[in-house]
Formats: sequence, structure tokens, C-alpha cells
Amino acid sequence: MKQSVSEAVAEAESKPLEFNPRERATYIRTMLQDITNWMNELSENDIRQKVPEFVELYPELFKKIMKGNNLEPVQNMLAMLDSMGDGRLSQHQASVIVGKNLADRYVMPVLK
Repeated sequence: MKQSVSEAVAEAESKPLEFNPRERATYIRTMLQDITNWMNELSENDIRQKVPEFVELYPELFKKIMKGNNLEPVQNMLAMLDSMGDGRLSQHQASVIVGKNLADRYVMPVLK
């Protein structure tokens, strides 16, 4: 049976989070800072060996850090995790905001 949008939203909002948003945001921020600091002293392979769990969980983010890519979208997502951790947003609400921001940034310019 196909769910309506409102039923799907209600189901998504009722599910408990599989992670603690505050802990996740803190972990990612710590890794961003540590990896950036290590880049001046260590090779990419050495850094991979220091943080294998991060590399496994976030391989694309690790690549972006190592390449020096713009991490503003990541910072925006971390802000959403902060809001979830503070109880200001549900996971669903944060997901909708991130999706809209990504669509505005990447999809809408192509459509215009």
C-alpha cells in the first residue's frame, strides 16, 4: 500500500534517531580540525592510519578535506545537527532544509 506524503512525514518524524546529533557534530568537527592540522605534517596515508573509522564512515568528506575543497555545505549540515541536538529541529525537518538548500544551489540555477 502506497503512503501519502503526510503519512510518510509522520512516520519519519516518529522514528527515533539512530545517532546522537550533538555527538556526531562534535566528532565531525574534531576530525575536520585534526585532519586539517595534520595535513601540514603528515602524508595522506599517515592520516588515514590515524583516523580509519572516520575515513570508513565519511570517505567523500575525507577526500574533500584532503583536497582543500570548500566545506561550507558541511558546516551547514553540522548546524542542522546542532539544531537537532538542541531539539529545535527534527531529523525530517533538517533533511528538508538541507535538501532545499542543495536544490537551490545546484538544481535551480541549471533550470533557469
